[in-house]
Amino acid sequence: MAQTNLLLKSWLEQKKDFNDNLLINRKRPTIISVHDLRVAIKKLRSYLRLKKKLNGDEWKETFSSISGLFRSFGKVGDLDMSLTILRNLEHKKFLLFPFFKEELTVNRSLSRKWSKQDAIKFNEKDVDEFDQQFNLDLTDKEICEKIVQFSILKIKKVKELSKHFEKNAHKIRKELKDVYNWVKISPEYFDKKFINIDDLDQMLKHLGSWQDHFVFRKKIGHYLKDLPENEEKANLKTLGKKLKTVQDKFLEKAKNKWKDVMPGNGK
Repeated sequence: MAQTNLLLKSWLEQKKDFNDNLLINRKRPTIISVHDLRVAIKKLRSYLRLKKKLNGDEWKETFSSISGLFRSFGKVGDLDMSLTILRNLEHKKFLLFPFFKEELTVNRSLSRKWSKQDAIKFNEKDVDEFDQQFNLDLTDKEICEKIVQFSILKIKKVKELSKHFEKNAHKIRKELKDVYNWVKISPEYFDKKFINIDDLDQMLKHLGSWQDHFVFRKKIGHYLKDLPENEEKANLKTLGKKLKTVQDKFLEKAKNKWKDVMPGNGK
């Protein structure tokens, strides 16, 4: 086992979350277990990106089986969220979309079966073999200092991307998610002189909601292509237009919150 350091500790914590939710998904995927498995994989991937910057070790090829599992459960997760949004809208607006909801439900049922099989086939040793790579010749303080350096570079990149915020929203979210995951390794080390963690968290939540509605609108668009003209199709077209407004509001909230993430960021 590698000598314990902050990054290894965080890696092992997320590996445990990954394994715990892998076991649940092998029995019966649920909305929570699917979400938590994907979150754990995202964090593992983020730690590997940081590790590569620290010691130069490549990881993507070895991580391919885990990435495959992430894609498999990603389909389920997208359908889970789309159904959640749809049900909330039906409840609030007193409109029903029975055929569209049935389509999403059937697709989710099939996706859950496939992802469950992928979870059963997955070999946990594919994750274990990364542990030794976290044997870093750095103190915890040095790791934190490096995190500041790497995060500042990512934030500079985001500043450029934010000039075309809507076009680059997905890239912005990806870059800042790394910063958030890295800073959360030792949040007590990073004070507001460097970054406002709570504001970053809120910004990422807004971008996450933007992404969820983006995916949901795409599913509406695909469903409408082969649907004959009827009342449900008309209502879905109207819903799609209204959701674009909701989606834009989440993006605007994220854009405004970005000004608060870095002290002096908007100056």
